[in-house]
Amino acid sequence: MSISNVIPSIKICGLRDAATIQAMNGLAITEVGLVFAPSKRQVSASLGSELVKAIQSIEGRDQKSPKAAGVFVNYPLKDMLKLLERVPLDIVQLHGQEKVDYYAALHKQLDDAVLWKVVSIDASRQLLEVSQIIEELKPFMAYVDRLLIDAPGGGTGKPFNWNAIAAYRAAAQHFEKPLVIAGGLHAGNVTDLLQQHRVDGIDVSSGVETNGIKDIVKIKEFVGKVIEA
Repeated sequence: MSISNVIPSIKICGLRDAATIQAMNGLAITEVGLVFAPSKRQVSASLGSELVKAIQSIEGRDQKSPKAAGVFVNYPLKDMLKLLERVPLDIVQLHGQEKVDYYAALHKQLDDAVLWKVVSIDASRQLLEVSQIIEELKPFMAYVDRLLIDAPGGGTGKPFNWNAIAAYRAAAQHFEKPLVIAGGLHAGNVTDLLQQHRVDGIDVSSGVETNGIKDIVKIKEFVGKVIEA
């Protein structure tokens, strides 16, 4: 049994075609991620705009369309604002070394979209005390809707050390922010994660792919495992 009775949010990330998004119609998905950062899953602004329309056309959890999330790494602010004029994202997910003033300026320009801050759990962050994490995150939290922790590099298919989750969970609770977990998740290990840790959201990408392509069978299996846990 999961240690929480609340089903975490489920984000399927790295989509690149409308057909797969449409095949996800009716699944209990809360967010669909599009990667605008350099990656084998990268999409252009024009394709991103088309994919957002596809996301808006399907039903996810509670008969609501999933939120469209854009993944960015050190994306110039001027280019970001231009892209957001073309691509109506609900979530801007920042994976880079963006400074606090970047968050502040972007937050000021956003209408309904929200910011998610991503922290890569490398070896230097696996053993941080809660107080250290709080101190590191504090300047950003006025601008951030959610905290996401991921393996270094993102989309690598490799999990980080889950022992770090408890401290980041405590820090997220300190700021009253939901905590999302990504990094190497798949149908074979997500149940273990949810049985061991209380998390608010799950983010999967390579774990629902076959030969680098999103696999609707694996997506359905993954969502089912999260619901069952």
